Amino acid sequence: MINKYKTSYFFLFQLKMSDLKDFREINSFEKKIIFHSLSTNSSKILQNLDDLQYFLYISFKQNETKNNFPEVFLITNDQKRFLDLINVKNIIHSVGLYFGFFKKDSFFLSIEGAEFLYKDKIFSEFQQLILNKNGEKSFLYGNNISKKMIEKIPQNLKNKDFLLVFNDLSEIIGISQSQCDSQIIHTLKSKEIIATNLNDKGMYLRKPQ
Repeated sequence: MINKYKTSYFFLFQLKMSDLKDFREINSFEKKIIFHSLSTNSSKILQNLDDLQYFLYISFKQNETKNNFPEVFLITNDQKRFLDLINVKNIIHSVGLYFGFFKKDSFFLSIEGAEFLYKDKIFSEFQQLILNKNGEKSFLYGNNISKKMIEKIPQNLKNKDFLLVFNDLSEIIGISQSQCDSQIIHTLKSKEIIATNLNDKGMYLRKPQ
């Protein structure tokens, strides 16, 4: 079993006065949205989280430093027990690992969430895309991924696959979605887009402080 304390992502913060409904465990409808948004991988991910006693909570509080969409947090069993015991007037605004957010009828996984699932081996079957040095720099500026930026691509890549993006040092630098199958990449020109940038670590430096 995974040691629930080994990741530095987990910590409690931002205790605020609020209404209980602003922060709660996700319901079955929200779980279905996550299931469909993460496509065929999600059933394994959600099942593994349940088996290892991780829980997903949703926050409806507005946050000036991020988007104003409902945010989802991944918490441990100990953190859940703490939430169950806390006084109703002192409600958590955010807790644990920022896992992603809901926008309309879709769920968007965060870089933190993807990196946690991969590194803690809760789900290690993500398709992986490796960028060259120039590709890494361009991607971290927020650009989509063109053919010339790629060092290595999955042999079985399919259109609309979810991708973990790595640099040539095997560090996760973002997440993306493929725009073509691997079979046709050799026919594309160097500047044609292979994958769209869903989120990258350069975002934290680009956004207003």
